[in-house]
Amino acid sequence: MNHGGNLRQLAEISGRPAGEIIDFSANINPLGPPAWMRPLISSRISSLSHYPDPDCADLIKAAAARYGVSAGELIAGNGSCELLYLIPRVVGRRGLIPVPSYSDYSRACSAAGCRVDYFPLRESEGFSLNTDTLDAALEKEAALVFIGQPNNPTGAVCDADALRRLARRRPDSIFFIDEAFADFVDGLDSLTKNRPGNVVVLLSLTKCFAIPGLRLGIAAADAHIIRALRELQPPWSVNALAAAVGAEALGDTEYLARMREYVDRARDWMADELNRIGGFTVYPGRANFLLLRIDNTKQNAAELTQKLLAQGIAVRDCGNFEGLDGRFIRVAVRTESENARLIEALKSLQSSDSRPARRRQKTPPIMFQSTGANV
Repeated sequence: MNHGGNLRQLAEISGRPAGEIIDFSANINPLGPPAWMRPLISSRISSLSHYPDPDCADLIKAAAARYGVSAGELIAGNGSCELLYLIPRVVGRRGLIPVPSYSDYSRACSAAGCRVDYFPLRESEGFSLNTDTLDAALEKEAALVFIGQPNNPTGAVCDADALRRLARRRPDSIFFIDEAFADFVDGLDSLTKNRPGNVVVLLSLTKCFAIPGLRLGIAAADAHIIRALRELQPPWSVNALAAAVGAEALGDTEYLARMREYVDRARDWMADELNRIGGFTVYPGRANFLLLRIDNTKQNAAELTQKLLAQGIAVRDCGNFEGLDGRFIRVAVRTESENARLIEALKSLQSSDSRPARRRQKTPPIMFQSTGANV
C-alpha cells in the first residue's frame, strides 16, 4: 500500500471487514473530532450549492490570529500534502532530505524535476538531527531542506532556535519545516513565530482534529512565496465545509490541550509496556506515534506486520522508509482499550517466538503490495 491508513486495502489483505481492523498505521488523533464539528457541518450543508470562498478569508483570518502572522503570509490547501507538492515548484532546486523521514518530500521534489540528495541521520544517535552537521552539508551547495518538526516516523523534535540560526546562516537555502504533528507536542516553539525569510512552515489540521477525510492544511511563508504558491494552486482548492471547520478549529485551544494530555499519557504508557515486553528498541518520540526497532532476530517487520494484521491489528512496516530497514515498525497512539489490545498481541507473539521451533506454528503468508510513500 502507498500510505498508512488505507483501510480498504488492509481489509482486502487481511480478509476482514474494514470495521474490524484496529488501525495503528495512521497517525490520527485517537479522541476523534471535537463535539462541535458534526453540528457545524450540518449547519453548512446549504452552502454547498454555492462555490466556496476562493480566498478562504475566514479561515486565513483565524490562522493569522492563531499563529501571529499576517494574512498575506498564509495559504490554505486541500490538505498539507497539496501545499507540499507545490513548494518545490516555487522554490525549485535540489532537495536535501534528512532521513528517515516522510517520503513524499522526495516525491514532491521529483515531481517538480528537482534533484534529491539524502542526509542520513544516525541510528546510534536516535535519528536526531544535528544542525551543525547539516550546516556543513549546505556549505558547497544550497538546497531546499525538508525537516519534520516533529519528524515522521521518528517523532523526534529539533531545537527551534537552532533551526532559526541555521536558516540565517544559510540564506541561499530554503528550509521547509513540516509541523504537521506540532499540535501533539506540548509547548513546541513553532517556526511560524520569529520566522526567517527563507523558512516555509507547513501546518496540518487533519491529524490533530481527526479529519483526514476532510483535508485541510496551511502554509506560512514570506508574502512573495505565498503569492507564487497561489498562482500555481487550482481555484477553490479548499471546500466550504473544510474552510468552516478549520476556522472554528483554529480557535479551539481547549480541545488541543485535552488531546495533548491524553496522547502524552497514552504514549508514555505504551512505551513503558513495550519496554517491559522486551525485544524492541523504543525511540522516545514526542508526537502521537512511536518508532520501534525489532531486536528479536527471529522475525522482521514484514513478518510481524503480517501476524498482527491476521489478528485485525494494522501497524506501519517502515522497511520502505529511506534510512530504515526491515527491522522497524511504527505504531500510532489510539484509545486505551485499543492500545492494550496491541500490547497483549505483541506479548503473545513474543512469547510464541520464544518457544522451541518444533512447537511453533507458522503463520500463513499474506501477500503485500510494495509500498512507495509513508504517512
